[in-house]
Amino acid sequence: MRFYGLLSNAYTAALVGPDGSVDWYPVPRFDSPTVFCRLLDEERGGFFRVAPVRETDQVRQRYLPGTNVLETTFGTPQGGVVVTDYLPVGRPEVRRLVLATTPVAVSLQPAFGYGEANPAYDLTDSGGVFRNPEGNEGLRLDIRGPGTPGAGRGRRGQWVLPPGEYELVLRYAAHWVQERLELGDGDLPARETLDREVDFWRQAAAGVDQGLERSLLVLKGLTYRTGGGMVAAATTSLPEALGEERQWDYRFVWVRDGCYAAEALLATGDVVAARRFLEFLFNLVDIHGKPFNYPFYRVDGTASLGERELGWLAGYRGCRPCRVGNAATAQTQLDMEGSVLSVLGRYFDLTGDLAFLRDYWWAVVSIVNWVSRNWATPDAGLWEFRGRAERHVHSGVLCWVALREGSRLAAALGHAAEAAAWDAAAKAVRSEVLREGYSSRLGRFQQGFRQPALDAALLTLPLYGFIDPRDPRFEGTLSSIERELVQGPFVFRYAEDEFGTPRHPFLLASCWLARVYLRRGEEEKAREVLEGMRRGATDLGLFSEHFDQERVEPRGNFPQAFVHAAYLHSLLELRAERPPGV
Repeated sequence: MRFYGLLSNAYTAALVGPDGSVDWYPVPRFDSPTVFCRLLDEERGGFFRVAPVRETDQVRQRYLPGTNVLETTFGTPQGGVVVTDYLPVGRPEVRRLVLATTPVAVSLQPAFGYGEANPAYDLTDSGGVFRNPEGNEGLRLDIRGPGTPGAGRGRRGQWVLPPGEYELVLRYAAHWVQERLELGDGDLPARETLDREVDFWRQAAAGVDQGLERSLLVLKGLTYRTGGGMVAAATTSLPEALGEERQWDYRFVWVRDGCYAAEALLATGDVVAARRFLEFLFNLVDIHGKPFNYPFYRVDGTASLGERELGWLAGYRGCRPCRVGNAATAQTQLDMEGSVLSVLGRYFDLTGDLAFLRDYWWAVVSIVNWVSRNWATPDAGLWEFRGRAERHVHSGVLCWVALREGSRLAAALGHAAEAAAWDAAAKAVRSEVLREGYSSRLGRFQQGFRQPALDAALLTLPLYGFIDPRDPRFEGTLSSIERELVQGPFVFRYAEDEFGTPRHPFLLASCWLARVYLRRGEEEKAREVLEGMRRGATDLGLFSEHFDQERVEPRGNFPQAFVHAAYLHSLLELRAERPPGV
């Protein structure tokens, strides 16, 4: 299954298609407007393509081992072209190294502000300069090599280069100052910059074997280097299902999604990345109200308020509307605080870092005390249901997690009174969830206290230690999920929501199922799920949020961090000598 490849410089990301075209590039940050947006509109979105002059379907793509550096190889009867693409860490640039034995076509057609503004441009001796006529931002392309174009040889952003070896550098400036867009004399030679990029990513992926490194590199590639927050996905408005309106903006740091990723990083032994993410979150805590006022934040920790539609974009395969921002900002979601303290508990178990715990104890106290007072509040749940609030079982379980972990950590610091009070509150929450969230008539847990729907999120109950995976109440739940929501290795979230019936399985839930099987000692079942789930990955090993089984295509925003986190975590548990809970 061929789709896009991910490039990252740990500030933003770009997507490169199998045709050698960069079709998505928000810059300078993950959550910035784009300069290339053909992903969402083929006509006006903007792109940057490098390919042989003669079109060919003989194309192969691969990542250089252990990196987020992408290599695209074109074969033609007249010769070949190899394009090596990367975003230099620390620079707002796209670098494309080209080795060609046949003429090469370069086409650069930026469109600023999600395709809203066509550029003004000027040709230079080595390429061209493109400016946003409605702002101060600009791009400069410099082509270095034997066939470097002279002024006037590029026509409307198109150049033809003779065979040879080239370096194409596309540099972005948010505030237009001509000299800042010039390539400096101090730039390293092309091959040396590539070597440094390769070394950076290989160091980031050190410690895991080849079967795990792609998912780890996706998580590293979606991490904003300055603060340590991880965006949920690199894109906005890729549809969950064709022909519907399930298109959302995921280029934000979701508290819950990031916690899944941090737990996976801890499972690899990367305590530094997990601690940086925890620090990012703790520095967002509101000590006067709900600790996390929003389900997600911008990469700099500020709130992203509201949602708007980009009415001028045609949408991916005509799926409209395209959206930026996300209306889930206004929702109450009770599971976030428990997700954070779950990560903190695992971090502390792994490191014994009392100094870190003491430094952020004020945040822990704020979180746990708020949960102890508000755990019975209806919320939108982890699926972010719009227009309704319920007492969700999953949310109740995560409130229990917050209180349990708070009590345990308080005891570690010698705070006996807080430990006892929070432990008592945790027991009260657990008792109510078991009483109100389980239906003896249905013989299973249900989505909400008054919502009998079946929900794949119930698979997380034993993963958090809320209930034994062989408890008859959970076994009835698992049997119902297997019967009603599972298709082969794939799992649907639920049967219906306010937008209708979900058409495609939710890949994160497959990982939950595999991890449940491991806790039940059913290793072969877990292995079958994870091996089957690979059908949902692209040829480059990337997962989206959903998988279209009929068309064999990814659906939803791409690549999706929590799927890669869960897949990585599941494989690590599968390979453990003694799986959790067994």
